[in-house]
Amino acid sequence: MTRISPMLLLAILAPAAISAQESPDCAQLLAGFKEKIEENYAGFHLEVKDGRRDAYDATFRRLASRASTTSRDDCYIVLDDFVRWFEDPHLFVFQSTRLDSAEARRRTQNVRVTDVTERSVRARLSAATNVDPIEGIWNDGRGLRLAVVPDPDALRRFMAVVVTSDTTTWSVGSVRASIARGADGGYRVDLRARNHALQHLRASIHKDVILRLSPGVWARELPPPPVPSLVDPTNPRRPTLVRRGGTVIVSLVSHDPTYASYFDSLVTANEAELGSADRLIVDLRGNEGGSSWMSNPLLPYIASRDQRATPYDGGTAVMLSSPAQIAYARRGFGPDTSAFVRELISRLEAAPGQLVPLPESPSRPPDTLFVGPDRVGVITDRGTVSASEVLVLAALRSTRAQVFGEPTAGALDYPSVNIVRVHPDERRWLLGYPTLATSAELPEGGMRGRGISPDVAVPVGGLWSAIEEIERRLGAGN
Repeated sequence: MTRISPMLLLAILAPAAISAQESPDCAQLLAGFKEKIEENYAGFHLEVKDGRRDAYDATFRRLASRASTTSRDDCYIVLDDFVRWFEDPHLFVFQSTRLDSAEARRRTQNVRVTDVTERSVRARLSAATNVDPIEGIWNDGRGLRLAVVPDPDALRRFMAVVVTSDTTTWSVGSVRASIARGADGGYRVDLRARNHALQHLRASIHKDVILRLSPGVWARELPPPPVPSLVDPTNPRRPTLVRRGGTVIVSLVSHDPTYASYFDSLVTANEAELGSADRLIVDLRGNEGGSSWMSNPLLPYIASRDQRATPYDGGTAVMLSSPAQIAYARRGFGPDTSAFVRELISRLEAAPGQLVPLPESPSRPPDTLFVGPDRVGVITDRGTVSASEVLVLAALRSTRAQVFGEPTAGALDYPSVNIVRVHPDERRWLLGYPTLATSAELPEGGMRGRGISPDVAVPVGGLWSAIEEIERRLGAGN
């Protein structure tokens, strides 16, 4: 397929005029999500057909019944269940953390405070023989350090207690989050922002040392990770590069474009190491996505002159025409003075409610620089999502690279995210949806719900055990 870079362009529409009516209840919010999805999401038009349409209608009726008896404050769970039915990582409930000052002050008076300290956590972990993987001390790379310990007041739950605060509104000992382990091995996290706004998040542990929230990344400090850890202890999103014997390991936890210049400098500074290595291993476990071009400096070390075919090649990207989509095209793809944007908007305006092919982008000469070792391994897991999957596809197409691990999240069928309100007076929960489809033939040839399968399946849980297994499979020497 012709792949459009799935940069998460999280541009919220300009606030609508405030109406005089009351804030919507849960049933109205759910109906608003349904309307916006059906109006703007290409995946609905391409995939919700026949028997799947019957299942969709039944799911909505069931959730509408729940919504009718669910308070507005508890409505997130209903909305989240609805969008998760589509199994598309780029379709989600966006949770705003805006609070007015009066509400923020009210919430500060209801903070739970404990006697948990960093010292007591260290003592517990030293003495305990059976601890949950999430227990320990974590940092978010922004000054906040949290101790995750069992909650004495709730069975099979944990609490995240501040041991180093990132703001004066949260004191040491305050409970910042409540955590429950799910049946799938992941976690549900109710996390308070700096201003005390509540976010309902799902979390998963990757390579033992990363806790991936959506959004958010925490790095484990205690129990201490092996040395070297492959994760920057002060900022878990920051890329790292480690040489061990004949292997260079590049770890990318995020494709956040904030770190693009840092990564470019990191690769440039280690050109000699990369060029002389016997093996290159790119660790994408738990990568949260962002902008695919962020990892472009690594492509000369992964790509090859000859190309392998993948199941995802061929097809033409399309965009569903709607007023919100046209507004997104005007601001999301560059100035409307460009020929590409003018042609795209013209096509969308001429075909309301239809899927229209994107104009051809100006072609550029293919990259011809191929450097580094001829033994390259890329590690993936279920948390490898969005922009990082573009790098996975580059590895699948290369004749010198192999992809190891688990299938990825499968987010590239529908890329490039927009966020919209579902009601003029709703500022708390908004809809995030992908604006493009990479082919009008989807779900044929797609990855939604399945992910990108690796060349070789290997266990991915341990930080270094997976690296050592891939080193063994890649073999010694060039």
